[in-house]
Amino acid sequence: MNRPFRLLSLAILASACAVAQSTPSEAASVAADTSVAQPNLQPRSQESRELLPTATELRLKLDHPISTATAKAGDRFTATLVRPVEAQGNVVIAAGTKVSCRIDRARGMSRLRGRPVLILRATGARDTSGEELDFIASVVDTGNPRKLDVDDEGRIRGSSPNPMNKVEVGALTGAGMVTGAVIAGPEGLLIGGAAGAVTATGHILGKHRDLTLPSGTELIFELDSPATLAHGHMAGMN
Repeated sequence: MNRPFRLLSLAILASACAVAQSTPSEAASVAADTSVAQPNLQPRSQESRELLPTATELRLKLDHPISTATAKAGDRFTATLVRPVEAQGNVVIAAGTKVSCRIDRARGMSRLRGRPVLILRATGARDTSGEELDFIASVVDTGNPRKLDVDDEGRIRGSSPNPMNKVEVGALTGAGMVTGAVIAGPEGLLIGGAAGAVTATGHILGKHRDLTLPSGTELIFELDSPATLAHGHMAGMN
């Protein structure tokens, strides 16, 4: 083979090698351009949006009566919002909205445990746009503090013992003493007085054994944590 032909062959071979070596690089460049043009989109989880801050006040009126005589923990009920609830100048929950609630505790009075107790929580409502809100709100006060007492843990208690109860005990004790003296003479005074006191105490315990909140009772709740949009159906809103 002559020299010019051999040089031409070497030139062609070198050119082919260069093309072969450049092909993977070009392919990588194209792949990189494709990944830039089509980014990997990951779905984002829907975050809950706070619509009402902690301690927002809810004034509610009971739609039905609640009594420690029949109520039990876990029972559901509804109440009606008396005043609109606003945030940043906008009405979030309109007056007249039905609010879902539950009973966390219901205990009647006994000789050992004192006054009857109810613990109620508000758990959800619909906002003005029709969206469902999730929250937990506890009772902090009532519309009639003279008859009902609310402690720092949200326990609704019956009114404090009526001063007239002491008069009632005294009257029945005196009546018992008189009756005992008439029947058994002086020795019957103590027996009759003791019997009268026991009768009076039993009568008072029976009269105040249960706490009943009539329909229309106004209760003031406050949110324990921010209210957020719910994604499920609220129970108790039938």
